[in-house]
Amino acid sequence: MSSTEEGGGAVGAPGGAVSNDQTITTNNNPLETIIPMPDTDFTLSKGELENLRSLDESFDGNQLDPNAKPLIRRVPSTLGCHEDFRKYFKPKVIQIGPLHNDDPTLHGSQNLKQNLVKCFTKNIGVNTKTLYENMKKEIDGLKKCYDPKELEKYSNGKEKLAWILFVDGCAILQAVYIRYGQDYNSTLIERCTIKEMLTFEYSDLFLLENQLPFRVLNCLQARAKMAKSS
Repeated sequence: MSSTEEGGGAVGAPGGAVSNDQTITTNNNPLETIIPMPDTDFTLSKGELENLRSLDESFDGNQLDPNAKPLIRRVPSTLGCHEDFRKYFKPKVIQIGPLHNDDPTLHGSQNLKQNLVKCFTKNIGVNTKTLYENMKKEIDGLKKCYDPKELEKYSNGKEKLAWILFVDGCAILQAVYIRYGQDYNSTLIERCTIKEMLTFEYSDLFLLENQLPFRVLNCLQARAKMAKSS
């Protein structure tokens, strides 16, 4: 009898047995064939080290700091690309704060805001120079309320950002006084149309990217109280 017949079948044949002196190893996962050698020191290039470091920085950047203060920032770009969502963060008539200050489609609101500032300073009896100088003194702390990336264009000086916060803060307070208060000058208010005021008050003022730090309003109100008490 042949050796094949004695073994009951050839190696690898369907239903056949495997001979005692041979071993078949099957490995369906090619990654398992890569076995790290113990005590082996791999030297990584500068580029490889930077790639690994970028992964660590990306992971750390996604961790939420429970002690971090909320910042005024732009909404994620994934929302910005959907036109249906823009009504919740992009102003239609009046820009408030630095995020949309350079938008040329909103520059027509400057006259309205300036009229509101005139109304506000007249009502509280403080000149604009004094209020602006107080805002400029507070600017370093106010900048911490925004995403630093959004204020890079204001890094060369305090004047532009301080002026934006001053004008917009006065405009917000005067809009509130017009809507709810009784101590305003009707002659000056007539320069602002009712339609514009309602748009400002009920729409653009509450948009996510159209916000001021509450500290701006506190600073202006504190100065107004000092002026009235003196």
